[in-house]
Amino acid sequence: MKQTLSRSWKFITSKIHQPLPLNRRESQKLLTVLNNSFKRKLDQQYPHDLAGSEHSPDGHIKSLLKSPLFGVQRNQQPTLARQRVGLNQDARQMCDVKYAAEKPVEYFKQQVSAGTANLESAKLTLANQMNRALASASLDLKEAMKSSRVGSLMINWLWSSGQHERLEFVRDREFITRLIPFLVIEGQYKSVWDWLQRLRTRDVGSAGTQEMYQLNKDIGHLLKGTIRAEVNYGQGLQSAIQMFLMDCKAARISAPTAPASTWQHIHGKGGVYLSWMLTHQGLAAQVDDTVIDDFHRSISTWAYNSRVAMYRALIQLSHPRKPEVSPALRLLSSIQSPQAQLHDRERSIILRIGLMTVEILLAQGSQPEAARLMKSLQAQFGPELGANSKSSNPDGFDEQSILRSLDLQIAT
Repeated sequence: MKQTLSRSWKFITSKIHQPLPLNRRESQKLLTVLNNSFKRKLDQQYPHDLAGSEHSPDGHIKSLLKSPLFGVQRNQQPTLARQRVGLNQDARQMCDVKYAAEKPVEYFKQQVSAGTANLESAKLTLANQMNRALASASLDLKEAMKSSRVGSLMINWLWSSGQHERLEFVRDREFITRLIPFLVIEGQYKSVWDWLQRLRTRDVGSAGTQEMYQLNKDIGHLLKGTIRAEVNYGQGLQSAIQMFLMDCKAARISAPTAPASTWQHIHGKGGVYLSWMLTHQGLAAQVDDTVIDDFHRSISTWAYNSRVAMYRALIQLSHPRKPEVSPALRLLSSIQSPQAQLHDRERSIILRIGLMTVEILLAQGSQPEAARLMKSLQAQFGPELGANSKSSNPDGFDEQSILRSLDLQIAT
């Protein structure tokens, strides 16, 4: 009777508590099932069709495993903690500052491991790492920035801390300004484009006009920072223009009915920055004609209506192989009337256009026309040029004096 009860009890408990796999093959099979189930859950949570990106299940798992949270070995006291032992509060603070400046990456990893990392410590780390790259004696700036991998470190931290989903960090312009150059030089473009796309398509609910305005400004700041970093640390001006045009196209596909003011807020700053970059002949010479033409056609989509003609004239004057002065001359003629009211920014644009036109006219041998135009500019922009519009010799302009005027630093 006891044996019967024992067998019955074993049978019942075996149904409640399944036995563990008895061999390696069964263990591997169970692990495969669990792994596939986890991946399916991740695919449902992050339905992005981006093979090989950080949004794939494999990419997500790797980003978690790379987190500094898993970088501290058990029973191993962090270097900074060992240095602070026995010090008073002031000495500990000095120790922290010194360590953060000398070993910014290690400092931030330990901040993450301790659960004290935040945007302030991230900004400090990025600033210190840039200073170290600038001061590097063995590597040039770009190599020193890339070898630090601090951009990837920040991406992993944003993921592991959950901030990647909330995107609140995008509002911190100092953080974005310091982070983007490292992301660009490490080729971390997918993260930036993902942020831009999600910001544009996020559900803002009943957000008011001011909230939408601020959101668009944040998107614009992120985009401008990216193309600026591409010019300075990436593939150069042509690549930056192509990235800008690509985003313009993607944005209009995602929101085809958005008002023009949306694109002015999002793309305006970036468009203005690229326009001024094209006035530097050394940079513009590296840009293909088709790219310049495409950018010229895009002006009406991001510039304010009152400035479309200004930027069009500026781009046509800046063309490195076929500069055109006719649009600039028409524009300059139209603003000479007393009714023409120009804001400070518009005055800067018009003055730059005028000085560039004078330079091109001189290069083409049209000295009389260049002199007349310079006289008109001095009459309208005397304070900016530092010139006396009532000079006793108004026609006494020589090429060198005009070219020196072109060296003026005009606010952009």
